[in-house]
Amino acid sequence: MNRPSPLVSSLLLAGLCLSIGAPVVAQPAPAPPPAPRKPATPKNREAARKHFQSAEAAKARADYQGAATEYLAAYELVAEPAFFYDAAEVYRLAGDDRDALTYYTRYLELDPGGRGSADARTAVDELQRAIAAKAAAAQRAADDDAKRRAAAATPARDVSAAATPSPAAGESQPEPAPGRNLRIAGLTSGGVGVVAIGVGIGFGLKARSISNEAAGWVTFQPQRDADGKSANRNMYVFTGIGAAGLVAGGVLYYLGARATHPAEPGGVVFAPSIGTSEIALTARGAF
Repeated sequence: MNRPSPLVSSLLLAGLCLSIGAPVVAQPAPAPPPAPRKPATPKNREAARKHFQSAEAAKARADYQGAATEYLAAYELVAEPAFFYDAAEVYRLAGDDRDALTYYTRYLELDPGGRGSADARTAVDELQRAIAAKAAAAQRAADDDAKRRAAAATPARDVSAAATPSPAAGESQPEPAPGRNLRIAGLTSGGVGVVAIGVGIGFGLKARSISNEAAGWVTFQPQRDADGKSANRNMYVFTGIGAAGLVAGGVLYYLGARATHPAEPGGVVFAPSIGTSEIALTARGAF
């Protein structure tokens, strides 16, 4: 979606002097009112005008990251909320949905009744749904990968069985140990869970480091902010997968061990119930 910049007409009507303190179109008083803006000195206006022109030129040649940097540099000089709208637009054109959502939201916080507010709200809704869909797809891919890893360890028994000579006629073939496959699956699932938790901890440490770094920022750094959010999201994804793997591994191993030593009459028998979002263990027997 490549909408015209809400600043272009106001800049032209002001003779490219960035008279940002006086909007061209009167808007009803928002509730709550926008945050107070920084004093716009003539020197700051001139410098902001140059950054704005550089941003427009970069946008025209499809250098969207460069355009976003210039719009944000202009905002540092003259705190016009529309610069955030412009930055959000080019971030969205660059395919950076998270930064686009961040700056549309900041624009609406500062100028909820601005000329671009209706488009910004539509964009926020679309981006939130797109980001949620991508996160769900990533979760499904991670779950599928964990299942493939668990299944890959099971066929190893078939290779050794093929190398074993066939029993002679009349000779009975020994039965495999009861519960062996369940124990193998439990160990594999648990191993995957441990690895996933380790990866999640690594992402958590990275997110914490960026959060501590952000406390000392003088100016907002969008790329580092996006890195921190990504690391925090990945921490939850991998630790969740790891916890599920450990629980499933423990249940499977326990059931394999119970199959090796069946319950005595009158004892308790456990049966697993595995669904798409939960793992349950059912007990039945005489007490």
